[in-house]
Amino acid sequence: MRVSRQALLDGLRAFSVAARELSFKAAADSLYLTPSAVSHRIRDLEKHLGQRVFVRKTRAIELTDAGRALLADVDPLLASLDAAVDRATTRASRRTLRVAAPPFFASELLIPSLVSFYGLQPRIDLEVTGTEARPTEHRAAADVSIIISATPPEGLVATRLFAPRFVAATARALAPVAKEQGRRLFERQRRIVYAPRAQLWTRWFEATGLPAGTSRGVIEVDQLPAAVAAAERGLGIALVPTFVCERRLRGGRLQRISETEIESGDAYYLVCRPEDRSRAEVRALTSWAISELRR
Repeated sequence: MRVSRQALLDGLRAFSVAARELSFKAAADSLYLTPSAVSHRIRDLEKHLGQRVFVRKTRAIELTDAGRALLADVDPLLASLDAAVDRATTRASRRTLRVAAPPFFASELLIPSLVSFYGLQPRIDLEVTGTEARPTEHRAAADVSIIISATPPEGLVATRLFAPRFVAATARALAPVAKEQGRRLFERQRRIVYAPRAQLWTRWFEATGLPAGTSRGVIEVDQLPAAVAAAERGLGIALVPTFVCERRLRGGRLQRISETEIESGDAYYLVCRPEDRSRAEVRALTSWAISELRR
């Protein structure tokens, strides 16, 4: 006798529970069926297999040799099936948001702040992908991007977060000495230059009234994390973004040598496509970013 796939699965499920309980009634209670329904499903299974899986006694049932062999094969498969269904159900009840962000922004600001986001939105999963250091365009594969732009980008829904401000900083041990050196500062200290924002040094010298002069040396790097790391290790003085490096400045890993702050002329924006703005997870991240990351 051939039965449908669904009937076969129902029969195997009834068989598995009855085999563990050695009772059609207990199996019926577990499966929310009647004992006769369980018995009927197992009889159909036996007809399909062409052999008995239970020996039926007056007040009990026992597994046949074929039943024991079948149980050993079927139980792991049913457990795997249940687990797969559970995983699919969990995925269906969760939402995933793909976020593209500059690596230093992600490591210094976004990731450390996510504890509060997950506290508010425990059913949203984030996939954070790094971009170039100064991204100007929304990533095609992302739902939300963090970009750097002088003006709100056209064709996108843009939320301005903050305009980076830069301060001269160095390692804790060098900071007091650097402050004391005054106008002769860079005769004795190296200047660490983050190449994409090299012009900020010119503006810093103008704002402080200190002469650019001839420095002891220059270390030029093309990545902001490298400039920050060089300053932390006492290799010289770097212009670092105050908000992005807030934890380092507050914890003393970096120390200011001047209170003068230089504006960069651009800003960080959280952007998404117009068709994505109404998605609940996009709205949730935007609202959280306004609360946690806007300055």
